[in-house]
Amino acid sequence: MASLFVEAVLVSVYANVEALLICCAGVYAMHRQIVAPEGLRVLSRLVVEVLFPCIAFSNFRAYSWELLGEWYMAGVGSFLTMVLGALLGKCGALLLRLEPPYSKIFILSTTFGNVGALPYVLLPNIVSNWKHVSDVPETLYEGYGIISLCALVWNLVLFGLGRPYALSGLAEKESASEAPSAHSDRPCFSRVLQKLRGVDCVVWASLLAILVGCIAPLRDLLSDQAGGALRFVGSFSYQMGSAGVRISTLVLGGSLYLGGTTQLEKRRVEKVLREEQSENWTPQTARLECQAELGETNCCSLSPMVRLAVGATFIKLVLMPAISIPLIVLAVKAGAIGRDQPMLFMVLMIQTGVPSAQTTLALVVSAGLQKVAGEMSIVYIPMYVASVVTVAIVIVISVTLFDTFDAPGKAGPDAFQNATL
Repeated sequence: MASLFVEAVLVSVYANVEALLICCAGVYAMHRQIVAPEGLRVLSRLVVEVLFPCIAFSNFRAYSWELLGEWYMAGVGSFLTMVLGALLGKCGALLLRLEPPYSKIFILSTTFGNVGALPYVLLPNIVSNWKHVSDVPETLYEGYGIISLCALVWNLVLFGLGRPYALSGLAEKESASEAPSAHSDRPCFSRVLQKLRGVDCVVWASLLAILVGCIAPLRDLLSDQAGGALRFVGSFSYQMGSAGVRISTLVLGGSLYLGGTTQLEKRRVEKVLREEQSENWTPQTARLECQAELGETNCCSLSPMVRLAVGATFIKLVLMPAISIPLIVLAVKAGAIGRDQPMLFMVLMIQTGVPSAQTTLALVVSAGLQKVAGEMSIVYIPMYVASVVTVAIVIVISVTLFDTFDAPGKAGPDAFQNATL
């Protein structure tokens, strides 16, 4: 079992190191002023409004009626995971007494996990080393298709509900400034069109991907994998979407730099003010005043951030897997997840233990909420570091549990073959 855990840790480290390096590149770009704060917002808008619709549409290559019918539990599991995360996030925010915007950051962090980028990186190493699937050539593409179904539901919920929630503070201000009857005189058809225009473009791209994928001739015509006449469409959407994942990681690094420098500057200014005030007071009075100010600062600024970071990491990486894994096992025993569907089981298990999605941070940055984004990035970094171990544990549990489903008593280190990473 120890060797199995080591192999899983190596796979998890491999998946996170690339993201960490890209994040460091974002920090470097901000430090060298290659990208300005406003440029970070422009990059985020590019990602959210151009590149993410591309990656949502590129999944048409994996969709089909057969896939939707056989792997529908992937979408169900993805939706239930988000519901669980939202409920735990809401309860956690109340228990930790977090006020906006911290409570909103907390709920977004626990609801939307990294369902696409991290599992995509993990999957090839898992497939090549897991005895149940390593000898089946199409297993990897099957896993990608299952991840795509999870990402489909995730996109619909994030961009249909999560984005309006993340930006609800701005929306409330805008709506308050409008006249109550501004739209009351519009015809019903015009109001419907206005509502449709308000639907996020990623949602439309996801729905279009389902339509194209379920029409086999059209899917083959546009797919680069099938070598269709218009295969450049599939290749273009995939390449552009992949770039979006990397640029959003750059935005994460840049936001981390902004958040860190803002906190340092705030503390420097407070220190200068305390020193200036101390000149007009006796040493004892100045010391007492500084202690009081430090206590107030820690209570109002540092304490919420600590509670936010620790609470979100605990819920996302510990509590959610602890609740979700037994439910997945029950689904297998009930027949909702077949014992002949190891990839579906593995993908659903991984979904329970992934850290928060970088996409939510890109949404916040694109709206110009740099301060909130900086605070979110401070939460995400320790969570991603901790996920190296927690994701490895989830992989070990997944392999061991599925061995017990297949043949009781055979679980153990041999479940992973000799790894070649």
